[in-house]
Amino acid sequence: MSNQSYRAGIPDVPESSRHTIDCGKDCKPLIVEHRINDWLPRDHLIIERHIAYVLEKIRSENYSAHELIPSVAKFKEAVENNAILRMGFTEMLDQVPTKPPYDLDPNKKPQIRDYDTLFTAFNYIISHAFPYHRGQVISVPINAILDWPMGTEAGLSTFLLPEVNQHFKAMFDDWAKFLQSPASLTYLTSEENGWFGPAALEKMPSFVELYDCDSSAPHYGFKSWDAFFTRQFREGIRPVKFPDPEYKDVITSACESSVYNTAFDVKERDNFWIKGQPYSLRDMLNNDPFTSQFVGGTIYQAFLSVWKYHRWVSPVSGTIVRVEKIQGAYYAESPTAGFRRPGGPDPNAPNDSQMYVTTTSTRSIIWIECDNPEIGLMGFMAVGMVEISTCDVDPAIVPGYKVSKGKELGTFRFGGSTYCMFFRKGVDVHFLHKNGTEVELNSSIATVGKGGSRA
Repeated sequence: MSNQSYRAGIPDVPESSRHTIDCGKDCKPLIVEHRINDWLPRDHLIIERHIAYVLEKIRSENYSAHELIPSVAKFKEAVENNAILRMGFTEMLDQVPTKPPYDLDPNKKPQIRDYDTLFTAFNYIISHAFPYHRGQVISVPINAILDWPMGTEAGLSTFLLPEVNQHFKAMFDDWAKFLQSPASLTYLTSEENGWFGPAALEKMPSFVELYDCDSSAPHYGFKSWDAFFTRQFREGIRPVKFPDPEYKDVITSACESSVYNTAFDVKERDNFWIKGQPYSLRDMLNNDPFTSQFVGGTIYQAFLSVWKYHRWVSPVSGTIVRVEKIQGAYYAESPTAGFRRPGGPDPNAPNDSQMYVTTTSTRSIIWIECDNPEIGLMGFMAVGMVEISTCDVDPAIVPGYKVSKGKELGTFRFGGSTYCMFFRKGVDVHFLHKNGTEVELNSSIATVGKGGSRA
């Protein structure tokens, strides 16, 4: 098997599909070539409108920094009482350039430039439901606010600090409670600004036919935003197309997803923070004792869309060997995607850091000993990105448990998400789809050995 470029095959976007921001004669228009998985809109002006919306709500509802939810208050207090954190949060806001398109919102008012306002915005977001606006979906509202700060030199380092991420986790635990409560149902309606309104359902065609819901019931039968986000397919939707044991040489898709990358002859350690973001096995796997078996092997990566299914299933039949949860950073961005990049920062961070986050973000790794000895031990890794980033492994998935192809392994709970599969050196794996191809859950993505003609 020959080596393959880490970014080879990632599709370019034609000029007609590119979106620009006219930020005036004083700056070069911002071109957003592609949005991976639709978590933020293509037009960055919409993100600025979102920030303006949050700030206006804070002003109109007389929000005060003295009325913060305890987890937010503790986070802010930690920043104020730790010189390194105070410097980091102050500088990441100061280092966002004071020129278009970074300096003003659509109403010509300053964007967030101090951490008092930042934490008040956090507080509002984690305690309110957000409406759907046609063409203006902000699926990760805190990520939208941090989009530019993530790319500053201060942001690149501060968002990697363990203490910062511990506070983010505490804050997101409170947000998760809200999203799992009836209070989060405000916009799960068929109204114009609801997530089942005409505009939203244009983005989710056949929703009622595909998903287990009741369109005649309030909120389509969902008891919370979390229940909507983690919804199940209806019985009979997405069956395993190549079941074992007959098709044990066919590997199926673990998620409803799009192919992002495949890499061969992966190194044990590599400089994952440089241009190209090469995979670094030992770092991705958190120094797992199985790492040495996969040096020189193969990695497959795919990403999920905000609009689709957020659960993961087993791509093979076999026995669970071990499960590991790795706590990571929420808003880490590759240094090569920040303001130091010649073309400017990623306007949809961490859009351009998909491979980098497989080393830095929260992730769950499930090791499976496959029934097919041609595969043997393989790894599945769920990677959460930005908001909440929970990678919940099903409680049944424990060492010794027998899984069949298509058995549910776990779910993402809100926030961006991607996943990887790891194959040992010598496994003769052949991938069936080009990068950018949308692949349905439980459909074939690869074959092992000489079974390629059957998938």
